[in-house]
Order: sequence, then C-alpha cells, then structure tokens
Amino acid sequence: NNRGGRPFAPLQALLPATRLKNWVDEVYAISRQLETIQKDDNDRLMILTVQRINERLSHPLKLFQGETMVKNNNKRTNPTTTKVSTSTTSAAVAQLATGISSANKDQYRMNRQNFNLGDKMTAMMNQADVERQWGMLQYAESKREEGNEMRGAFNFYTRQLTFADDYVLTASREERKNMIRNDELPTLTAVIGSDLDRRDLDRNEFLTSIDDATAEAAFLVKEHNNDGGSGGGKGLVVDVVDVKDLVDLVGLAHDACDNWFSLIAPRDVEDASEEVRLNK
Repeated sequence: NNRGGRPFAPLQALLPATRLKNWVDEVYAISRQLETIQKDDNDRLMILTVQRINERLSHPLKLFQGETMVKNNNKRTNPTTTKVSTSTTSAAVAQLATGISSANKDQYRMNRQNFNLGDKMTAMMNQADVERQWGMLQYAESKREEGNEMRGAFNFYTRQLTFADDYVLTASREERKNMIRNDELPTLTAVIGSDLDRRDLDRNEFLTSIDDATAEAAFLVKEHNNDGGSGGGKGLVVDVVDVKDLVDLVGLAHDACDNWFSLIAPRDVEDASEEVRLNK
C-alpha cells in the first residue's frame, strides 16, 4: 500500500485525535506569541495572551462527535498473547517475517502441536495468564478513559489498528547477518508490541505535559487576579521565568502529539484533517 508498511485504522478512528491535535496546535501557536510579546515588553498584551491560553486549556473542545468503534475482522488481536516456539518458526523468522495470525488463539494452538504434554500444559497456562493480565490492563485503561477524553481519543485510534503480515528490518546488512546467525531477529509480535509501547509513551508524555500546562496557566491568571491586575508585586504574571515555564510545557505537549502522529501514514493524517475541516 501507500502507507510504507505502517499500520492503519479506519478513517473515523483518527478523527477524535485529529480534533485534539488541531486544538493543541492552536494553543501552541498562541503560546509562541508570548516570546515576541515578552521581547516588546508589553505587559498588558502578555497578560491578555496568558488569559487566552488559560481559556483554551480550561475549555477543551469536544473530541468525540458520534464516532464508534469499528469491528476489526483482521486476524490481529492482542499481540501480547503470543509465545512462539523458535523451533517451529525459525524459517519464518529467518525470512524477517512471521504470520500476524500468530497473535490469535487458533495460531497459538497450532504452535503447541509439536510440544510434549508438559510443554503444552505450560504453554496453555502461560497463555491464560497473559490473557488475564491483558484483560485487567484493558479494564484499568478503560476506567482511566472515563474521566479523560483526551486519553480516550488516542486509545480509540490505537485499538483499531491493523498491522501488516510482515515487517521491514531497518538494521544494516552486517547487523542483519549477525541477528540471523544468532537467531536474534525480533518476532512480529515483539515488533507490534514495541510499536504500541511507543504510541503509549507519546500519549502519556502529552497527557502529563498538557495537564501541567493547564495548571501553570491557571496559576498565572490566578496570581495576576490576586495581585489586583496591577502588573506588579508578588506573583507577577509577566515574570520571565513563569511565562517560560508555560511556553515550555505547551511546547512539550505539542511535540508529544506530533510524535504520536508521526507513526501514522501521512495520507491518513491528511484525510482525517480534511474530514474534520469539512465537518466543523
């Protein structure tokens, strides 16, 4: 496909996160104005700009507008449920590819066919334990989403991802030789797990930074109001360090959001952006 081998999801799965990105981009653009205003020593405009940022951060837009989860009929399920025996998949691994269906229960049973009875029992118990832990993690994550629509927007897309049946190893030729020789090539399941971990890391970085930025903006506005709006005295809202903290935090949130979107095929991002623009 034209996605460069990247995983993909239905268009509507990306719409909530796209609305979130547009909102973050807007807040980021306003925050960048603080640096110019600070150089001009315009205290009143500085205060008004911080108030604008606080207003945006305190009232995020509604991210979900009727989107619902699309049932994924692809064989890819929870990638953490796979525990493949190297003796049964060495050929596939040597070809830098394993079947995506190894992540589901049917393939898991096939992988156990050549095991002795003891190994089969151990594999079955391991599978059951991993699936139980996965279920517990998903339940906990769904509870966290209930009070955080931003987290829900990221997860709404990630849960609908479809991965390809193989992956491209970007290591050098010499590194590939060594990995094949030492039977150290990552399984497809490991690659998928790494991809999902990266998305979660970017998501968490964004959520932490945007929460901190929201708190910082509210603090600056409150201090200015407590000061009577005079622009002087304790808690001066236009203090260089205070404003820098706010700019830095918004920048971190913006970068984390961009990093999350960088894992998505550009054409999918463009399509989602256009869809959101046309249906404002």
